Amino acid sequence: MLREALRYPLGPADARGATAEALATGGGLHLFAALVAPLWPLSVFSLVSWVLLVGYLVRVLGAAGDAADPATRPTFRRPLALLRDGLVGSALSVAVLLVPVAVLLVTVGGAVSGAAGGGPVDPTTPLGYGVTLVGGTVSLLLAVGVAYPLPAILAEYGRADPDAGVRARVGEAVSFGSLRRTVTSGRYFYAWTVGAILLAFGAALTGAGARPIRLVGFFGLFYLEVAAAAAWSRGVGAVGGSGGSRGVGGNR
Repeated sequence: MLREALRYPLGPADARGATAEALATGGGLHLFAALVAPLWPLSVFSLVSWVLLVGYLVRVLGAAGDAADPATRPTFRRPLALLRDGLVGSALSVAVLLVPVAVLLVTVGGAVSGAAGGGPVDPTTPLGYGVTLVGGTVSLLLAVGVAYPLPAILAEYGRADPDAGVRARVGEAVSFGSLRRTVTSGRYFYAWTVGAILLAFGAALTGAGARPIRLVGFFGLFYLEVAAAAAWSRGVGAVGGSGGSRGVGGNR
């Protein structure tokens, strides 16, 4: 699975031009988002870039799992459709990750307030340190617990029939029976682990070395994001999600 996932972003051998276009666009969106994020009001365009990237990855999650070869790799040539899927994918991600993020914010906020003398728990004391440690651990476990099914949810949305409408596709994505069958599969666990490792390497590329190296690292990050999404998609496809191949097709 790792080899297939790493090959997926390259596309078929006779479409290297499309491969270069996709990788340059995805990496460029990452770079643009990072550069304009601190510059208000240009930071609004940073959010648009992120939504486009999420939409592309949702398409990969929907297409890669049932592909006999990488020919179904999506393109950026239909930005409005990517924005739609990106908005839905972002909303699903926020909804899933809301609880652990809220617990983490409460923990950090309480620790900072306590250290400043304005909160009930002082993290510099043994009791306060223990409370902060427990809160941070719970946040981490919750984050891992809810992040585990997230690729399956997004893949099911991407695999669902695009003519069914957003509401029907979201309902199919969060179907408990299909989701339970997927996340309890050993194949999905292996695929999720492979994808998580690839994402970790991608994130490291953007934070290592001198500034020019980090800027180039955004293109490597996008490559590994697509590879991770392909691994997750293949994990869902191996189990046989509810969407089947109805929504597969990178350019719809």
